[in-house]
Amino acid sequence: MINISLRQLEYFAAAAQHGGAARAAEALSVSQPSISKAIADLEALWGETLFVRRHARGLELTAAGQMRHRETHALLERARALEGPRTDEEAGLLRVGCLATLAPRHLPAMLLRMRERHPRVEIEVHEADTESLLQMLERGALDAALLYDMGLARPVRLEAVTAFVPYALLPAGHALAARSSLPLAALAQEPFILIDLPHSREYFLSLFRQAGVAPRIAHATPSIEMVRSLVANGLGVSLLTTRPVRDWSYDGKRLACRRLRGPLAAQSVVMAYPERLGAANPRAALFARVVRECFTQQRDAMTAPEAP
Repeated sequence: MINISLRQLEYFAAAAQHGGAARAAEALSVSQPSISKAIADLEALWGETLFVRRHARGLELTAAGQMRHRETHALLERARALEGPRTDEEAGLLRVGCLATLAPRHLPAMLLRMRERHPRVEIEVHEADTESLLQMLERGALDAALLYDMGLARPVRLEAVTAFVPYALLPAGHALAARSSLPLAALAQEPFILIDLPHSREYFLSLFRQAGVAPRIAHATPSIEMVRSLVANGLGVSLLTTRPVRDWSYDGKRLACRRLRGPLAAQSVVMAYPERLGAANPRAALFARVVRECFTQQRDAMTAPEAP
């Protein structure tokens, strides 16, 4: 017997969306006690606290609440789809955003597979930085975006699709390239080329801080290919997560990629969607499935080798 109702889930989702039971009740034209009881019943059923009260900001989802809200949102979208006649979900426009540092390496294969598998989906692509993609999602200009999850405290729904482990990038002839793996302390002694993008910059610098060392930053650039070219020409070493299939720079010089030693925080790659209920584009689920498949197939190519 199912001990949960769609109405309970709808009330929970509305409270999360509107930041409080009173506003949720007003939006749904029901009583506030009905909203509060639904939340209390779900918390008792799941054995989890779903909200914390912030006096200035109303109700905020806990970590458990955020997970339950994502699950609830997906279930409610499917329930709403069942209310109406069947439609051709593959026909129509899908607006996809992709982080500019991820797009050249990963997006073309995904677009090709979408065209082969779902030819009636018309895809509109937007490459941008993280902040621009988040703003487009928030105002409804995108149906989905592929980006890194750098602790994004924004009203978007996130779905993890893969994770990249950072690796050391070296000139092919560098002395450190003779090793199969490297500690961050060894890289901290070399001139460092920093990828100078919001979120990514902080992520790579945090790896050094966690290791108790500081990099000697020689150059900073927002371009991954510029980072690779500077390293290939012997101007320093670097850290990256995105790795092209071939270890060559634009100007035809060899690079060496080596594993890093020690516990390292991987960079989580996520599909991000508008948070608003009812905003989901059914074609976004088709694209998300293709994204996961492509990342699974590319995993070997994205992993740095064990030895030179």
